[in-house]
Amino acid sequence: MSFDRLKPAFHVVPGCAFVLRFDDEGRAEPGDADDVAHIGAPGEGFVWLHLHLDDPDMDALLQRLSVLNDDARKTLSGPIDRQFVEHSGGIVRGAFVDRERGGDGAAATGTGTDYLRFAFGEQFLVSARQRPLRAVESTINALGAGRLASSPLELFETIVGHLCDELGRMIYELSSTLDRVEERIVMGGQGLDERATLGPTRRAALRLAREVGGLRSPLLRLEASVSDPEQDELKEAGGRLARRADILAHDLSEMQDRARLLQDELSAIDSSVTNDRLYILTMVTTLLLPATFVTGFFGMNTKNLPFTETTNGTAYAAALCVGASLVVLFFMRRLGLTRPRGAIGAQKPPPKV
Repeated sequence: MSFDRLKPAFHVVPGCAFVLRFDDEGRAEPGDADDVAHIGAPGEGFVWLHLHLDDPDMDALLQRLSVLNDDARKTLSGPIDRQFVEHSGGIVRGAFVDRERGGDGAAATGTGTDYLRFAFGEQFLVSARQRPLRAVESTINALGAGRLASSPLELFETIVGHLCDELGRMIYELSSTLDRVEERIVMGGQGLDERATLGPTRRAALRLAREVGGLRSPLLRLEASVSDPEQDELKEAGGRLARRADILAHDLSEMQDRARLLQDELSAIDSSVTNDRLYILTMVTTLLLPATFVTGFFGMNTKNLPFTETTNGTAYAAALCVGASLVVLFFMRRLGLTRPRGAIGAQKPPPKV
């Protein structure tokens, strides 16, 4: 089986992105207008209806879905500014942040995100989005390849699982970037070249941490809020998804700690480079001070200055400048102030093992 067999499910009725019908074994098949009209009705299997928020007919279709209450309709079509999950009246509703996908199914370029809104009960799952999302696409591909979903709850867990997979993939990519930065900073001695990479990586990790935290907290609250023994499956699903979010949060926390340590290392390298440059500037200034004094002395408009009537007076004055600087250099070397410090910004190569 492939995704192509589910293509008839798309744009079945105005306002609908696609509709899928699941039989009693959990196998997905393309739905039709009759499935939309009787969504949530008792019977075998259930229906997944996915709405397109930019479709002008979506609001009218949403109002015809008698299986939804006002809170669910508001969640699916109203303004959303946070991730959440709420359970009341036999309906679980909420919204999660997901990544956009490209027109060919690939991940969209940039950091575009959108809220995946959902509401589901025992016989239906209704979701909505403004732009195409990765988790929905991955779920459709899995269903087309034969993945089973015996209930709306299992389908919901599958969707959120793909969302977690996408977040995990992004965390892995950021961690790989940090590995390369760490290798160059700590082992390669090229830390200053990595400032342009480390900064954006830390900002991307911070954005991901907010998203993962926004996903983890509602799932934990969902697990804690379900007290009805008849809802044990919902409680267990919330617990499983919360543990996945916990793993993502833990991985992100470790990665952010690594990024902070690398930033500290980079700051130390930068400080060392600055100190080396200031040291060289101080050395040059100190060596030129005697010569500056000599030239200032001979520049005075007073009588009986040395060498004013001498044929080679300029050469003698230049030699005096050089000699004064050499005397200062001699005493600086005796005091250990000119001890070699190595190349600017260079790090010692790692010892051979």
